[in-house]
Amino acid sequence: MEMDFSQIYFDEMEERLNEAIELLKKYLETHDPIIIKDLHRIFHTLKGSAGLVGLNNIQSFMHVLESEFKKRLDNELEEDFVARIMKISAEIVNKKKDLTPDEVKYFSSILEGKEDIDSSSGRVSIDSVHIDYFEKIFEEILKAENLLIQGNKNSALKNLKQLRKSIQKIIEDSKFISLNKVLEDFENLVYQEAVFNKKKVRLELFVEDEKIGKKDAKFLRNILVHLVKNAIAHGIELPEERIKNNKKEYGKITIKSYSKGEFLYIEVTDDGKGIDIEKVKEKAKEKGITYEDPYEIIFESGFSTKETADLSSGRGVGLDSVKAFVESREGFIKVKSTPQKGTTFIVSFKTELTSKKVLIVKRQHEIFAIFSNEIQEVLKDAEIINDEKINYKGKIMDLIDFKEGDFKFIIAGRNKAIAVDEIIGYFETFVLPYEKDYIVGFAKNIFSYPVPIISIEEVNINKKRISNKEKTILVLDDSTLTRFVISKLIRNAGFRVIEAKSGEEAIEKKGYDAAILDVELPGISGYEVARILRNRNKDLPIIMLSTKDSPEDIKKGLDLGINAYLSKSDDPEKIVILLKKFLEV
Repeated sequence: MEMDFSQIYFDEMEERLNEAIELLKKYLETHDPIIIKDLHRIFHTLKGSAGLVGLNNIQSFMHVLESEFKKRLDNELEEDFVARIMKISAEIVNKKKDLTPDEVKYFSSILEGKEDIDSSSGRVSIDSVHIDYFEKIFEEILKAENLLIQGNKNSALKNLKQLRKSIQKIIEDSKFISLNKVLEDFENLVYQEAVFNKKKVRLELFVEDEKIGKKDAKFLRNILVHLVKNAIAHGIELPEERIKNNKKEYGKITIKSYSKGEFLYIEVTDDGKGIDIEKVKEKAKEKGITYEDPYEIIFESGFSTKETADLSSGRGVGLDSVKAFVESREGFIKVKSTPQKGTTFIVSFKTELTSKKVLIVKRQHEIFAIFSNEIQEVLKDAEIINDEKINYKGKIMDLIDFKEGDFKFIIAGRNKAIAVDEIIGYFETFVLPYEKDYIVGFAKNIFSYPVPIISIEEVNINKKRISNKEKTILVLDDSTLTRFVISKLIRNAGFRVIEAKSGEEAIEKKGYDAAILDVELPGISGYEVARILRNRNKDLPIIMLSTKDSPEDIKKGLDLGINAYLSKSDDPEKIVILLKKFLEV
């Protein structure tokens, strides 16, 4: 049987390309000519080895790289060339199969300077699932089917559980991407930007292995690229300036991530000179911008110009678009800055969920679920205090809806506990988003019907709410179907609705508390309607909907003073969530 040596080659390629990346970084600091010879040798070796195992496209491209270094053996490497080789090496390093002709063309365009160095980083791609993987799944289905025919239910159940895991992996790999993957070449980005700005900067990453939706990944990457590049260009000082101010020669940028429930938090911190808030205030005064917190000014639409970027250490660039993105996902962006100490941006937004683990319980003939990460412990015995509280490990907790003799278990949350009759079990589920009172979603595919998921912490909160029925929403869309779906969704949430199918009709309507506007309309566009409505009422919440969701489209809406910009491919429930937020209901 003929042996396949390609795996040995890919292991060698990974090792040597990582070595090349480290040598390139070292060259940027030392400009040692011996490093050029070492790099030439690496790509020469990779070319020869690829030919031996029949990886023809890799062989030909490694020959191109080898030739580029051969031409430079007696010269210095240009900084732009180093950046491009670092980018190419970082993208090829984890390859486990030969390059395709399209990939060769793409990497060649980077090498020749036809492709922006950052553009490849913004591409968040997922490898296609191989057909043999589906064949294995089909085999598992047949096995389970045959076991059921034979009456072997336990073995069939075991096979089905394995099948579920395999299918779940396919779904997650196609919809989600690891945050580590999104940030995998940021160290190279920092080196490149530091060289271009004649600065010395190191990156520290403290990133959890979170998975985020592919749709969010590209925008998040663009956010972080902006923040990192601006920190290097305008926040981190030149080495001589840092030494003069008793700082280390190397500046430091730290990216940290963590999650709380459905929300992802990213912190980007630099130890540079901080934001000159007095210059920001001065610019705000010139533009007639009022404010409570001066740091909020840099997120204003119209404040984010090249001129203000220079005045505010570069941190106004695109931040209005960033703010719109995170707020449309119920998040926020905040900034903290200390003169001569540095700046931290905190970005948070709700992420699209992978499957979640829930505990299914029964209480008084009602079945509901609780997220497993909200549960500290399931108790059979607990010290009950006055039928209203329990003593849990020395901590006094409220006990929800307790009735003597009406429970077998107590589920302890973070600050509250709930009594239940029966524990059905833990299950993996996909969650249907929903928020009303203490219900935070519905668990799918456990029973034949969705199971409500409750938040223990939100049950029995005596908070007076404004009735949604007091609020009326204008819905503008020329599509009868879209108008019907959105209006029905909003009515189901308890709002009244006024409909309009054209911009001309919309501007004639009166008596509404918020507006939802389609962008692309016959006649007057949604942008023009937004401008007219904003001129009439500076406080009216306006949400724009469109199939166009590029940063440029979002910025165009924000410049008109809208409150949120949603893609029509987003979860429609976000509309209701934003309405409740803006109208405080």
